[in-house]
Amino acid sequence: MEEKTINNKKLIIFSDVDGTIYKNFNLLKETIEDVRFINENNGDFNICTGNPCFDRMNWLSNELQAKYVLGSSGSQIYDVVNEKIIYSEHIDKKILKDIIDIASKHQFQILFWDNEQYFYLLDKDWNDSLFTYHFKNEEIRKTFPKKYNNESINPVKIEIYPYDHDNEEQLQEINKLIDNINGVSKTLTNCNIEILPNNLDKASAVVWMMNNVYNNDETKIDEIMTIGDGYNDITMLKLTQYSYAMANAYNEVLKTAKYYTSSVEQNGLGEAILDYAYRLKHLYKKYMLHNIKEK
Repeated sequence: MEEKTINNKKLIIFSDVDGTIYKNFNLLKETIEDVRFINENNGDFNICTGNPCFDRMNWLSNELQAKYVLGSSGSQIYDVVNEKIIYSEHIDKKILKDIIDIASKHQFQILFWDNEQYFYLLDKDWNDSLFTYHFKNEEIRKTFPKKYNNESINPVKIEIYPYDHDNEEQLQEINKLIDNINGVSKTLTNCNIEILPNNLDKASAVVWMMNNVYNNDETKIDEIMTIGDGYNDITMLKLTQYSYAMANAYNEVLKTAKYYTSSVEQNGLGEAILDYAYRLKHLYKKYMLHNIKEK
């Protein structure tokens, strides 16, 4: 149910995944319903994630009827409807070699992939917990990731993990070890270090989408919705007046976003979507809107 909308602008949403769409892969029924409400009202829900465009994101995009997946923190864009990569940027294999040499010497884990291949450097007993973020299907998770053996690859992304997996102090040490690696973008998150092709991030991927996919729509870039909880979401939150931080977000994320919503366990994404729909178009569902707070 909706009152008369106030314009013909398309609702365009770019959402982070882990900590925003779901936590521990638990996709709430309410979240699915609120996302599909937007899709049913001529809006586009897009996934914008650090995860690669492989098995798990394929599953999630189908569950939510997403139009595009902006994967690998902005270095891949996947057209869900046409099932193809429409944009990707790659890291030079010499830079990859330099990082592998450092990782091998200091024995920290790296994952890296392109549009077809997926590699890890070291055998660790916690590898499967990392792969689970990228592959939902157990059989794919066991067979698709390959231990690196000097294969030729120009990755779209490299992820660096500390020796003991969840150790932020070790991450800081590793960050210093790779400080002299140039020609790439680096983001230190709470759990890893993301390495991307130079000058790429989630914001650059969103800008590419607005210039190349949504360029004929009335909706301008400061009228889209962005939402997230992590450090790699900050750049895209700065793009628009409709930026939302989850209640479970890091402080810097909360400071960056214009609005904040409930936690991921409380369907904060769904609440924010409905708030955005009403603010931009006066579009609303038949039940009362949630109270989204402006800072």
